[in-house]
Amino acid sequence: MRVTLELDSKFIHHNTLVLPYHYVEWVQAAIYNSMQQNVAQAVHDMGFPVDGRPLRLFAFSRIQGRFRVNKETIAFTYPVRLVIASPLKLLIQQFVNALVSAHEFHIGPETCRLASVSVDDIDIQTSHIRVRTLSPITVHSTMTKADGRPYTVYYHPKEHEFEEQVLQNLLRKYIAVTGSPFLLDKTSPPFRLRLKNEAKLNIVQYKKTIIKGYSGLFDIEGPPALLQIGWDAGFGDRNSQGFGLVEMAHTH
Repeated sequence: MRVTLELDSKFIHHNTLVLPYHYVEWVQAAIYNSMQQNVAQAVHDMGFPVDGRPLRLFAFSRIQGRFRVNKETIAFTYPVRLVIASPLKLLIQQFVNALVSAHEFHIGPETCRLASVSVDDIDIQTSHIRVRTLSPITVHSTMTKADGRPYTVYYHPKEHEFEEQVLQNLLRKYIAVTGSPFLLDKTSPPFRLRLKNEAKLNIVQYKKTIIKGYSGLFDIEGPPALLQIGWDAGFGDRNSQGFGLVEMAHTH
């Protein structure tokens, strides 16, 4: 399930939303702050652990709208849109109720007026979707240097590891959502992820971490239940940090 927020200026003579260039941390905090405190604390602190890794099971888009990039900031012209998705329908419903009651959405020191809210719940029944990223998809591995120090390798969509890591991530999310593993067998449609255009590299600073992700147009094939998980919870990892949310480009 996902919700699309249209945000406008709270003040008549204030028509821009000015954010730091690397603003995803602010949006993530705004989403948590719009939840009920006990819900936000449970999702943030504990999440849904699978194989010792907590999954937060929500994803969000980049802010969508006209913008101007300055040296250290990005200025959006109102109105702007933000999409938030989760396979946990109660989480989205509770989030929407809190927002509608407040009529406002606070991003850092900026207060936006909630102009409209729309909720949709697409049921994916096909084994092939073509999607466009609303926030970059990222997957990585942690390696060890000869001296024992760890380092991170981010994969490009054309590398086999990218597809394999996305699949393994979907399988972990499926366990978190349903409580049982997804059984891949010979009758299951094979999972494939194919880039359909030139991927754009996005380098994002989240807190003090540099994250590399890729935006573009993707054909994704596989069992509909796993595609549904990716649609609702995001593809790849770091979804609750603003990665991996997609929209339909077209299906066939």
